[in-house]
Amino acid sequence: MGKVIRHLTKGAATMALVFPFVGADRRRRITKRWSDGVLEIFGLTLEVEGEPHCETHGGPVLIVSNHISWVDIYAYLSVADFRFVAKSEVRSWPLIGWFARNIGTIFVERDRPRDAVRVGRELGDALGSGHAVCLFPEGTTTDGSVVLPFSSVLMSAAADTGTPVQPVSIAYLGEDGKLCTRTAFTGDATLVGSIWELAGGSRSRVRLSFLAPIPTAGIDRRVLARQAEDAVRDRLGHLPRVASGTAAKPRSAATVAVAAGAHGRGGSGPGQAAS
Repeated sequence: MGKVIRHLTKGAATMALVFPFVGADRRRRITKRWSDGVLEIFGLTLEVEGEPHCETHGGPVLIVSNHISWVDIYAYLSVADFRFVAKSEVRSWPLIGWFARNIGTIFVERDRPRDAVRVGRELGDALGSGHAVCLFPEGTTTDGSVVLPFSSVLMSAAADTGTPVQPVSIAYLGEDGKLCTRTAFTGDATLVGSIWELAGGSRSRVRLSFLAPIPTAGIDRRVLARQAEDAVRDRLGHLPRVASGTAAKPRSAATVAVAAGAHGRGGSGPGQAAS
């Protein structure tokens, strides 16, 4: 646990003392190195299939993914420079909240339904400015054994800006290749409890699969959400489609944040999105 605290503290100090004085490329290298360190400390080996659209073609992309843990965000940041949509509670998380704010996370007030309008506008502005943004449209985390329905609420931002939507699946696997649930941030789990369990666990793998981007021209947001959801489910082995709130004790609708995540106790990691 001491190693974890030192790493988090070092990251916060770097963001406070270095980020304001360096360019985007240097910030990206620092963020990647720090995220790689998070995965290593928790015994996670990153496996990447496919490539993010923003790396192969440049320009903006809306990443939509299933959501398992607040650790998800660091897996993504080890691959490319993403911004995230997250639940507002994440801002108050010790150190992790500081990190989320400094990487440009868009926070949503989940107890204010109309806040989705503001978030959609900010998301559209980010995409229009060429950013790659990651959204977790299940609205909560699961243990990885199911895929919950993808909300379409914020996907209109991609359609309005002509931004491609790229489905991505994330899975945590044990050394035997089977589903590993030690990283899942579900039910009544707390951030401190999750960190404690991860810090003392055995090694496992986190697999990110970047799937074919979906063009958004002329497509209804609900159709877009279902296509992305189906693509993720198919990649994960045709997992069942379960009504939100009924699967594997997913955290309550707190999903929008990288653990920034969503979290607030009902959520998950920094990357959750409005449902």
